[in-house]
Amino acid sequence: MASSLITALALGQIILIEYVESALFVLGITGSFLNILLFSQRKLRSNSCCTYLLASAVPALVLILIGIIPQFYALNHTPDSLFNGNYCKGVGYILQSSAMLCRWLLTIACIDRCLLISTSARLRLFATVHNAKKMILLLYIIWLIFPIHMLIFADVRRIGYNTCMLSTDSTALYHSIYSIVAGGFLPTFIMLICAKHIWKNLQLKRQRRGMINLQRRQNKREIRNIQILIMLLLQVIIFVLFTFPYMSFNLYLTFTRSVINKSIDRLAIESFMQLFTGVTVLVHPAISFYSNTMVSQTYRNELIILFRKFIVCCQKQRFHRGQRVAPNTISAITDRRNDLPMVVLN
Repeated sequence: MASSLITALALGQIILIEYVESALFVLGITGSFLNILLFSQRKLRSNSCCTYLLASAVPALVLILIGIIPQFYALNHTPDSLFNGNYCKGVGYILQSSAMLCRWLLTIACIDRCLLISTSARLRLFATVHNAKKMILLLYIIWLIFPIHMLIFADVRRIGYNTCMLSTDSTALYHSIYSIVAGGFLPTFIMLICAKHIWKNLQLKRQRRGMINLQRRQNKREIRNIQILIMLLLQVIIFVLFTFPYMSFNLYLTFTRSVINKSIDRLAIESFMQLFTGVTVLVHPAISFYSNTMVSQTYRNELIILFRKFIVCCQKQRFHRGQRVAPNTISAITDRRNDLPMVVLN
């Protein structure tokens, strides 16, 4: 008979999937699509940092779709033959590639901002949209190759259930170290260093320009760059906060892999924590649009412009549809003009 702790944790997992993941799914899908649309606008895509954020919105959308939909399906369809070794290989590979792309595109966006505000003119030349596109292509190639071990060694823990593992201990150990270093520690360390450097240089830049009369056009560009910078820094903070639990739990699993006599309660706690920390990883891609909207006036303006374009487009379609109907209506009225009732004018 299951203990009360195991029952409570099982109920907690159901609540996480049904309510928390459902909310993240709706927010994430909507936000990712709007991120893609907004960062594609001319004013934003002319900025190299926004180019990186546009490129990261695509794997973020994939991460939310592949990370949540199977959980929804498994909740009411377990056991199911869909959950087999091939499923774990495919889903594991896509999730790893998407997660790493999200993290490293955000990391390179931070480096891009460091280059842009550098006092060296040569370094500032690297912060261009052209160079950003080259770097994005390189990152996509790298993170489509690096997680290839998932296609080889990933396997289902129990056929019919949405539980995957790596088939050998050595591969599992490599994957844990690789995830912690390449997916957690390294991008977080680079982001924090860049954030400190950006903030310091931004303060120096303001002090130097405080005594110079800038043209209105330059002021607008400066304000836009500062807003994009704040938008990026907020994304870094959210990423660090919600990735830390996942990386900490991965570190715990790495150090306790050799423990073979774990109690049933401990295994239940680990199962719950694995789901919980997996959910926290999805928070950053799910709310990035809303954090961008909150801190950036430029982003909000582009959102308003996008909605206006949508409304105008809908009105034009309705108008053209009315024009197509109008001639037929007029001819029908003309053909039946003798059938109209007589109107007496006083």
